[in-house]
Amino acid sequence: MRTEIRRSTWVKPLLSVFGGTAERSYVDIKGDEIHVRFGWLFDERIPLSRVTSVERARWPLLGGLGWRTNFVDTVAVVGSYDDVVRIRLAQAQPMRVLLRVPAETLYVSVEDPDAFVAEVRRRIASRVS
Repeated sequence: MRTEIRRSTWVKPLLSVFGGTAERSYVDIKGDEIHVRFGWLFDERIPLSRVTSVERARWPLLGGLGWRTNFVDTVAVVGSYDDVVRIRLAQAQPMRVLLRVPAETLYVSVEDPDAFVAEVRRRIASRVS
């Protein structure tokens, strides 16, 4: 399953400067991993075996849009304040947001959050069974 990263119309021009175009901004669940790409700055693969939960979430207005991190345990690639999902990992995985930072939580805005959440949960459940 592949879905585009949701990008609000007003922020698309700024995101495109860093490669955040429709072609380079997606989440792809393939095989046993989630591949998240957001422009030239973010390209990560997360093994489904590390995912402990996935759910819809809110991204705070003060959090801003684009490539974000708190440099402790959270990374976000959000092009919209709407349709954000939170992926929690069993253990921190280094992710590059300018620098490599350990992330136990990844926020990402997607075009179809309900379908994305359902697909990740289905794959996690089939792995456990």
